[in-house]
Formats: sequence, structure tokens, C-alpha cells
Amino acid sequence: MSKKISALLLFLLGLIAQTVEAFSLDSLRRTIQRKEFVDHDEELIFHDRKKRFATLKTYNKQGVLLTETNFKDYQAGIRQGFSKGYYPTRQLYWIADYRNNELWGEMRVYHENGELKRRETYWAGLLKERHCYNDESQEIDYYPFSEGATFPGGDYAFQAYLRSKLKDLHLGSETSMFTFELLIQADSIVVLHQFSKSEKVTLTRIAEIIKDMPKWLPAHFDKVPHEDIVVVNLVFKRGMVYLSNLALDFAGAYRKQVKPFATPVMPPLQTLRRR
Repeated sequence: MSKKISALLLFLLGLIAQTVEAFSLDSLRRTIQRKEFVDHDEELIFHDRKKRFATLKTYNKQGVLLTETNFKDYQAGIRQGFSKGYYPTRQLYWIADYRNNELWGEMRVYHENGELKRRETYWAGLLKERHCYNDESQEIDYYPFSEGATFPGGDYAFQAYLRSKLKDLHLGSETSMFTFELLIQADSIVVLHQFSKSEKVTLTRIAEIIKDMPKWLPAHFDKVPHEDIVVVNLVFKRGMVYLSNLALDFAGAYRKQVKPFATPVMPPLQTLRRR
């Protein structure tokens, strides 16, 4: 089955346009789903009839395995066991172990020549030990392996900016919520990815917000900038605008990480961050 993405979605996403999906049942009664994108392919293997236990593999267009991730509940996004990433040369790039979607034990990252590049030790998702090395095995200053896109000044600065752009709205006293998604490109350009319909916040208003928005710090993976999708949940209550994670009596987070199709080597190392 093939599906062409609309021209509007192409413009908003800045991505490429055709996905081909194939489904099959192998001799072990596993369900296998394959998807083809312009810059990479995906293979999703379900190991049980309920489609909970799964292995997701990504390949480049030459058929070389780039990532392999195991799940105990794919629909819920709960990783379990080892996840691995590979260079296009087939050399192991990184390896990490998950228990109930939290990093446990050692995560190792390697230079393309096989030398150790990074060693981090986790306990229940908490980073306990960290080391980085150059390609001659000499320890260097530590830097984060993966970072999401960041608004200049952080969450409170982002909330203040949104309040300044929405200050003329008649919000009333009732509590309501509005959600939209931003695609922060590797060059810091921000485009609208998706939004929910609302009488309060129109598409024209969102366009004005984006037009005047300061440049974000782009997401980085192993020091390489990449695209990131930021999910923004706005809470309107008592005549004020809040990011949901900054509204004290409102549970939730305003952002999540999405693996960008343009960089399929990106490791699924981050869980949904609740702030």
C-alpha cells in the first residue's frame, strides 16, 4: 500500500513524500510491517499476536542496518533490552540497555574506528558515571550525547513569549487547553508541524507567533544538529496562559522527542520528558 503526502504537509514538514507499507506473516507467526521512506526504510516485527513485544529496525537505502530497538509494549513506547545503532560502514556506533523504558547499566558509544567514544553508567534512568574519549582513547571533556531543541532562556522564557503574543485574547475564567507542534529544523528555522482547531488560537495567530519567534537552539545528536518536533500544550485558566508543565495544578508535559526521518541513525535514548 502506498500513500502520497499532501503538498501542504510537504511544505509544513519540509520532509519527503512517499511512504510504502507492506505487511507479512512469517513462519514463526510473527507480523512484519515494512515502510519505505525517501531516505531510509523501517522494519517493525511483532513477536506476539497482541502486537506488544516488538523489534524496530531502520536501514539506509543501501539496505545497511542503522538502528535496532526492542520493545515490551510497542504501542506504549516502552523499550526493553538492548538497543543498538550502527555506522553506514556496519561498525557498531552505540549500544544501550533498557528496563521498562529506563536506561540501566552501561551505555557505550564508539568511534568509527572502533575505539571507545563514550561510556555512561545508569541506574533506573539516572546518570551515575560519564566519560568521553577522543579517537586515540584519551579522555576529553564530557558533552551530552543527545539534546532536544531549546527556546532561548528555557521554558519560562517561552511561556513569557507566548503570553506576550496572546495577551489580547479574551480567555474567560474557564480552564481549557490548546495544542500545537513545531518543527525545529537543524538550521534553527521554525515551521508549524500540526495544530488543533480552536476558536481562541487561529492559524493566522500561530503564523504570527512563529514569524516573530526568536531562533531556537537546534537539537543535537553527538554534536550534530538535527530536526526536532516540539509539542506545545497551552493551558488557559483564570485569564492567563501557561505551558502545561508550568501550570502547577495541571499534569502533563509540553514537549516530546520524535526521531527525525532525516537522521535514522538517531538513537531512541530519550523518554518523554515531563517538566
